[in-house]
Amino acid sequence: MRSLVLKNPWKGICIVTIGLAMVLIPFSLLVGWNIFTLLLFWFMIVPALTLYLPKMMNKDRNHLFESLAGMVLFYGLMVFMIYDHYQTDYFQVMMYSCGFNLLVVTLFGWLRMRHSRA
Repeated sequence: MRSLVLKNPWKGICIVTIGLAMVLIPFSLLVGWNIFTLLLFWFMIVPALTLYLPKMMNKDRNHLFESLAGMVLFYGLMVFMIYDHYQTDYFQVMMYSCGFNLLVVTLFGWLRMRHSRA
């Protein structure tokens, strides 16, 4: 049975958090926010990058913990930065996407782990 203990998970966690922030900044400045771009970014781009970024570093490990921890850290930083806008619809969509993305990333990571064992 494979061990899920990671030797250096901080590298993957930081890659996810910084990578998501590096995509958020130009996306926000160049594209802007409307309902379509809001849903596209928070429900499509964030989970895709969360799954892809740690795998870029090391292809032979399961990166579920790194992906989830990096994404939660990114959402935590976002909440800390915009906590005064908690009553807006955009903030609520971001928070709903957090729960949704935790489920999606966990499901894909679990399926990938099951597939690699078979």
